[in-house]
Amino acid sequence: MAERWTAAQVNSLAPDAASQKAGAKLGVPAPWSGIGYLEDERLLWGDCKGSGSKPYQVTVSVADSDTAYQCTCPSRKFPCKHALGLLLLWAAGTVRDTEELPERVQAWSDSRKDRAEKSAARSVAKAEKAAADPEGVAKRAAQRAERIGDGLADLDRWLTDQVAAGLSDPTALSYGAVDPVAKRLVDAQASGVAGRVRTLPGTRSAAGDAWPDAVLAEFSRLHLLCQAWTRLAELPPAMQDTVRRRIGISVDTDAVRRDGERVAGRWHVLGSRDRAAEKLTERRIWLRDAESGRLAMLLAFGAMQQAPTLALPVGAVYRAEMAFHSEALPLRAQMETGEVDSTDAALAPAGGTLQAAAEEFAAALAADPWQEGWPVVIADAVPDRTGELADAQGRRMPLISEETALWRLLAVSGGHPVTLFGEYTDAGLEPLTVWADGSVVAL
Repeated sequence: MAERWTAAQVNSLAPDAASQKAGAKLGVPAPWSGIGYLEDERLLWGDCKGSGSKPYQVTVSVADSDTAYQCTCPSRKFPCKHALGLLLLWAAGTVRDTEELPERVQAWSDSRKDRAEKSAARSVAKAEKAAADPEGVAKRAAQRAERIGDGLADLDRWLTDQVAAGLSDPTALSYGAVDPVAKRLVDAQASGVAGRVRTLPGTRSAAGDAWPDAVLAEFSRLHLLCQAWTRLAELPPAMQDTVRRRIGISVDTDAVRRDGERVAGRWHVLGSRDRAAEKLTERRIWLRDAESGRLAMLLAFGAMQQAPTLALPVGAVYRAEMAFHSEALPLRAQMETGEVDSTDAALAPAGGTLQAAAEEFAAALAADPWQEGWPVVIADAVPDRTGELADAQGRRMPLISEETALWRLLAVSGGHPVTLFGEYTDAGLEPLTVWADGSVVAL
């Protein structure tokens, strides 16, 4: 029998602090009816009384590496407060085991399996089609490569013009000024570069007085990407794959499963983060092999303003195999079928110093100059109200976080050393998860 999650792990799945608070209010038996749990299928369900005449019907799959939610409420958050409340009841042992599924839960489960089978069939058909017409595939790839080349050449000229004219004009990097450049790149099927161009106004405004250095650094990275495309054939295969991904050429997930590097281990879920991307919500989940220290990042997407369905409870340890994408910095991976090895969320991962984190980030940049951050665990970290973090060696660096997340971190630490997971960047450390006093808190 698989272990049930802890309340801390359930709370780590909440898309924001408000959802976590609302879910806690529903994590009691009073508003619930018709609840049940089928261990063999790892399915959980229940009806939650709301403000309307009909209760909200909630269904959750807690299968290893395949967490999914369904609720009849209108919320666009995943998981919603009702799913969080039901999971808290289950974690507390309040939901009894049963041997039969309600009809609606069976229909939902069958529908998910059917979609998975159809998706697999489409992938097979796509591969067969490509194998039957290799010349057509090569022709379409060459046409796209030409469009990308033209778009990047236009971008490189634009960058040169901006530097030649100087950056003192504040309107030169306004959203209105850079948006046509980004749209041209989208038309050229270089969406990854377009996304970076659209961040230029934000880079300028966020850097304060140091904005010229920040903007020129991003100009340099964009120029380097343009040059890398013109010399793609001269680069090592892994760097070619890195350049393609940075430009926006998607990777066939079936190819990754088939050809990617396989690494089996006990993967500790360190943290996750959601960010709005172009017409999508992007979720990143970081894991680390408990034995080798190998890092992995899972990437999932949801519709705009909707959280992706992929969610792994922070602190859990999965015994699983990862299939890694071929890149100069092999971090992104796909998690193959695994099982929960431990649900002891309070078990803090081993951490290092800020100096070690800086060296890891430098090594990451040396391998992939377009890498924006690197996942690190800092031991004996002490945050303060000035927005800085200190370690046991006395080294300090700025914290990059929203005010609410910073205050939550301060409240958890209480001025004492904690274990902190986050992304190390050249601007500071973005905190994502903290372990302290036998508990874990997703920030």
